[in-house]
Amino acid sequence: MTVVTAPTLFPLGHAFGAGDARVLVDAVAGAGFGGVQLTRAHLDGAVAGGMAPAEFIDLHRERGLTVATAEVLMSWAGADREAIVADATPLLDLAVLAGTDKVIAITSDVSGPSFAGVARRLAFLCDLAAERGLRISFEFLPWSVIPTLAAALRLLDAVDRENLGLVLDMWHWFRQPGGPDYDVLRAVPAERVDVVQLCDAPTRPADDLIMETMTARLAPGAGDIDIPAALDVLLAGGAAPVVATEVYSAPLAGLGPAEMSRRLFAATEKVLDGRFAEHS
Repeated sequence: MTVVTAPTLFPLGHAFGAGDARVLVDAVAGAGFGGVQLTRAHLDGAVAGGMAPAEFIDLHRERGLTVATAEVLMSWAGADREAIVADATPLLDLAVLAGTDKVIAITSDVSGPSFAGVARRLAFLCDLAAERGLRISFEFLPWSVIPTLAAALRLLDAVDRENLGLVLDMWHWFRQPGGPDYDVLRAVPAERVDVVQLCDAPTRPADDLIMETMTARLAPGAGDIDIPAALDVLLAGGAAPVVATEVYSAPLAGLGPAEMSRRLFAATEKVLDGRFAEHS
């Protein structure tokens, strides 16, 4: 199995540039990760620094890194179709260029769009992706209008598109209203589990959840999330997702990309303990 990592190796607010692209891929490949979740923000920063998009992608390939997903679409839930097309097209095109079929979408709206409205716009987004042979992987956020895994499953049913799946972020699942629910997790169809993002957290949440998720996540195994139990549920159901480490941590980022990558890869390997190896 190829374990990939999310674009979390620089501190929040860091102005990513062309030089950082080389530092990033060297750190990720050097630690042992086999790929990345590619963010458009990194591409835009590299391009602003004089690097062509194809050069940015080739930099990953030269180090043997696959691009597992492209991210993130986040301005669609309350938008009209024209705005959705304008916002989504660059990332969809990036996914094609990078050779991945999965594009991650979230909604951080805390109010405003109705459930039906979110479903309608997500269906349109899926149709845009389908024109390019792509899949939308939806990720729920605990403070949003789709705050739980159960709500995300209802959304997938309402959208009713074959090219729509789920991202299960361990932090979001742990911090969702009501906490982790294994019965709901068991009900997720295996073919809908596109990506599992690994990180950890203490039982007690911070006062500011958004700040916690963006700066204070823990490495897998360093907190109170029973990651092995959750993974075993998914395995028992037949899921074969992309497995990604996604740890936004100011203390770890302060160590530098190379050391942060090494620590995260070691922690991830320990937590996985051979799980999903048959999906190599």
